[in-house]
Amino acid sequence: MKNRLINTLRLAPLCFVIGTALSGCVINVGGHNSSDYDGNVNRVFGSISVSENRQVGSLTTVNGGITLSDNVKADELTTVNGGVTVGDFCEIDGITVVNGNIEAGKQLVSGDGIESVNGDIILGSGAKVDGSLITVNGDIEAADLTLTDNIETVNGDITISGNSIIEGDIIYDDPENNDNHSTPTLSITDTVRLNGEIVLERDVKLEIPDTMTSKVRYKSSAM
Repeated sequence: MKNRLINTLRLAPLCFVIGTALSGCVINVGGHNSSDYDGNVNRVFGSISVSENRQVGSLTTVNGGITLSDNVKADELTTVNGGVTVGDFCEIDGITVVNGNIEAGKQLVSGDGIESVNGDIILGSGAKVDGSLITVNGDIEAADLTLTDNIETVNGDITISGNSIIEGDIIYDDPENNDNHSTPTLSITDTVRLNGEIVLERDVKLEIPDTMTSKVRYKSSAM
């Protein structure tokens, strides 16, 4: 988590060099002159939009959002100040956002984790993620999710429902010197299968089935 987010925070000066020629309002991949475009897009200012049924490389912007229409295949999606919206039946290689929400339609397939520092992660039904879902100050919501690793946050609510399968842990990290004094809520329905543990380093309101109470592990800061 830390390495990917640190690299994202370094994007601004780096992308200024490689993306100045692409600066503007919006890049539309799949428009009149880009129907066969399958490369990477790097920019500083403005958003990136990909039309349906396209295949592209990595999409990176510093100040702008990223939008994928339905049935798009892409490599990693990265933005510093902007949200990411992904349509139905998309395949990607992970998402990293600093300030912005991440929303995906149904049946997302991600070959890597999905992370946002200051934003929510909301996944439509049937997502398959080969990695973790991580936020600091954002909520996480998913139904019928298949996840190979952890769900992790500091201050966000977590809501997992449907026939979700979580192979890793659900972790609430220590807020340390955080000024957010509200107590987050962990909500899990009784149809969810959690193979890992619930690790709490802070106070959390638990709305979980009785069968999961034995999985709760309190660390010192939550005592």
